[in-house]
Amino acid sequence: MKAIVLCSILALSLAGCAGMDGLDKAPRATLNTPTAIGAKESAPSQWPSDRWWESYQDPALNRLIERALAQSPDLRIAGARLARAAALAEQAGAQRWPTMDMDASGVRKRYAQQYDADAPLAGHHGTTLTLGAEIQYTFDFWGGQRAALKSALGETAARSAEVQAARVLLTSRLANAWFELAQLIALRDLAQEALTIRSHTLRIVERRTQAGLATEVDRKQAQGDLPATEREIFSLDEQIALQRHALAALAGLPVDALSDAMPSLSAVPDSEFPAAVPAALIGHRPDVVAARWRVEAAAQEMEVAKAGFYPNISLRAFAGFARQGLSVGLSDWLTAGSRTYGVAPAITLPIFDAGRLRARFKGSAAELDAAIETYNQTLLAAVRDVADQLVSLDGLVPQSNAQAQTLAARQAAFALARRQYEAGLTDYLTVLNAQNALLRERQQQLALKTRELVLGVELNRALGGGFDAASTTTNLAWKHQ
Repeated sequence: MKAIVLCSILALSLAGCAGMDGLDKAPRATLNTPTAIGAKESAPSQWPSDRWWESYQDPALNRLIERALAQSPDLRIAGARLARAAALAEQAGAQRWPTMDMDASGVRKRYAQQYDADAPLAGHHGTTLTLGAEIQYTFDFWGGQRAALKSALGETAARSAEVQAARVLLTSRLANAWFELAQLIALRDLAQEALTIRSHTLRIVERRTQAGLATEVDRKQAQGDLPATEREIFSLDEQIALQRHALAALAGLPVDALSDAMPSLSAVPDSEFPAAVPAALIGHRPDVVAARWRVEAAAQEMEVAKAGFYPNISLRAFAGFARQGLSVGLSDWLTAGSRTYGVAPAITLPIFDAGRLRARFKGSAAELDAAIETYNQTLLAAVRDVADQLVSLDGLVPQSNAQAQTLAARQAAFALARRQYEAGLTDYLTVLNAQNALLRERQQQLALKTRELVLGVELNRALGGGFDAASTTTNLAWKHQ
């Protein structure tokens, strides 16, 4: 009989709940796949190490990055956001369990004759004492609590991936800034070398001028090259100091912590990169993984909104002691007659809410569409990012080869022009042009070497910097819910 009554109540509840009227049948945005936007399924999947910067074999760079990872404010901010998301997931998980409360109270009052009680309490001072425990539990028949937990876990996983994204971005920016500092130092060395060359050229011009073989114009021109070169050295000193400050700030270090840093461009990475964009990129880009987890979280929020259309069934049980009288002692209070207990099931029916539930569901559906399109956009940007780095690295090879040939020709031309000038076979302008062309080509050599190192860093970043989503604990937590 009780089962029949319960089934009848449940049937009436389902009949009376607010209707979705096909809201869950509306078309939704669709997820793109890496292969659909240009990635190659069969491309090699040799990924960077999670300590990819060690491939440059630069102990000073390794130490700098280790210090930055330990105390960077950016990483600490990302870690705090992850901790908050994890706390919210714990809170969502706690909603699935019963709650138990204990309450004890005592009241000493005069009972009103026309309101509170009959004789013998009416019109007299008396005491009311209660002590009880209460257990409440809400049944998750429609999966709303489970979906809320999975949504919170999805957001936690996304935050975890964002911590890794911040780590990859920080390490790549540090490495790029390090190599840019190395380029500035190399340019200063080149400028110092140019100063030496021009000083030597000035001495040659002065000897020829004294011998009547060169004009005063040649001598003034050669003299003017020296302060111009010194000015360039002073400018590079300023840029080096500013770059060291920027690098220290990026690493979260005191502004003068890197005042003696002397990186070089001699680093040669020992890693190889794929020739095409691998489709498995999705598992090694933390920003892509974070966007994918947010799609999962948004999908679960839709399930939470859907569960709101169905009745909410809860159970409350209580037990304790209660006593009321003119005087209440401990022996009176804890007698068998003071015991109280009961069970109170409850059903909440969403019959009419002026469209609130439908609006909430529409909002969650829109959030899911936005999360899907954000993922698609992030995936497209990731594939393009890797493709761009690969194109630039491929294009750098012929540039470097051509530059090496040009540099060899410029060196030979300058050596020949200086010998001919000393022999009186050419004028100073020829020497000056050959000298400037050689210095420009040496600067171009340094620029190409720096670009090669920076592109390697950028490709490591684009490939995810060694991030592996399969190893995160948030994934395991999701699977066990």
